[in-house]
Amino acid sequence: MSTANNLKVKVKLNIRGVRFETRSSTLGFYPNSLLACLDHSSDYWDEENGEYFFERDPDIFNSILNLYTIHELHVPKNICGAVFRKEMEFWKIPVSCISECCWKAYYEIDDTTDVMENLRKANNVNGLRGKEDDNDGINRDSIRYKIWIALDNPKSSKAALIWNSVYILVVSISTLVFFMASMAEYRSDLYLSILRPEHVNYSIPSEKLRIYYMKDMDPSLFVVEFMCMLIFTAELVLSFVLCPCRKQYMCSPMKTISLVLVLSMWLTFAFEFYKGDMIESQSTAIFFMIVRFFTVLRVLLFLRLQKQFSAFRVLLFAIQSSLKELFLLCITFSVATVIFACAIFYAEIFHDGTYDNLFIAMWWAIITMTTVGYGDFFPTTAMGYVVGVLCAVSGLLLLAMPVAIIASNFADYYTHNKNRIRYLNSVREEKKFVTDEKNKYSRNISIRPAMLNDDKEQRE
Repeated sequence: MSTANNLKVKVKLNIRGVRFETRSSTLGFYPNSLLACLDHSSDYWDEENGEYFFERDPDIFNSILNLYTIHELHVPKNICGAVFRKEMEFWKIPVSCISECCWKAYYEIDDTTDVMENLRKANNVNGLRGKEDDNDGINRDSIRYKIWIALDNPKSSKAALIWNSVYILVVSISTLVFFMASMAEYRSDLYLSILRPEHVNYSIPSEKLRIYYMKDMDPSLFVVEFMCMLIFTAELVLSFVLCPCRKQYMCSPMKTISLVLVLSMWLTFAFEFYKGDMIESQSTAIFFMIVRFFTVLRVLLFLRLQKQFSAFRVLLFAIQSSLKELFLLCITFSVATVIFACAIFYAEIFHDGTYDNLFIAMWWAIITMTTVGYGDFFPTTAMGYVVGVLCAVSGLLLLAMPVAIIASNFADYYTHNKNRIRYLNSVREEKKFVTDEKNKYSRNISIRPAMLNDDKEQRE
């Protein structure tokens, strides 16, 4: 009988001034929680008022108490997920109690935290500062460090912005020269090397190769290309010399690209003078074209814009955060390609001249699913038409899903980045206001004694 009476006893809970009442039997549904373990020996027991006092959030506690009555834990929409998670830890409520309808609200804070952490790292001053910013041994007042920051971060100063703009202009000019060099109008007779046609032991298979081997780049374009190469080299060497952490510097993807680009450009520049000898062997001629191909990496130097334009950086992070979905797309796309390749091959198995083997059928499936449709291969039977329709529709569905995910990730990053910029601008304005008020107060203090002396002299 006494046990039954104890279960009916009301328990009074004071949550930061808001009082709740419930039965002790209600709190017993979750014996491992904090509320189920309360007794008069607890540190939260208030003997004077006869209640348990907690300095916690009363709005969240209402949801916690609902768990004991309706056996469902719901996350309030007006409460931050991080705060709700801390309250659950305090009340010792297991995650398994969260209702399925609130999983998104509970775990959404994890995605938000990842986005903010990535943006924080991306907006770091030089990309090399970590948790040990104050104890990394770098003298940030030295001229060397200031020059390094000017080269690496376009937002550090006006000089850095000017240099970054000039560098992007050089990249644009270099890319334009690279494309113009492929046109016969901008090629002239050989003047850098001597070609001995009688020593060439194989025929050049295409006119495009003859443009590169039988003619040199126009002298004016060659000078511009050489100047751009010198600027890329000087920037890479100077950045490496001034960098405060060379090991981490060389692990940067952009610096690796710059290094490969500079090496390939210098090799191409040297090969231009021995092009007549290299063409005598087909293997050396192929090697020359491979080295020249790597000079196209200059286009990737435009990625430096992500340090100046936050929207560009947000796009890169959105793609990076969608790599798992893109990998899943590649797998499903490959499976669908094989299925439709086999389907169209056997649908046209009684007709010659359409799909001679499965590899050609795979080519057709890829072109059809990506909605390119070159028209070099197409079905000619009724069954082939059916397979073609199914292949095209499947391609639309497979491509639409990852695009939506990437768009969603981009929207998350863009929104958080915009809020971050607003926050930083507000902090700067507050600091500027506080500094102005201090300066104003200091001027008033310094002027006041002089005014008192003037008043004293007038009275005398």
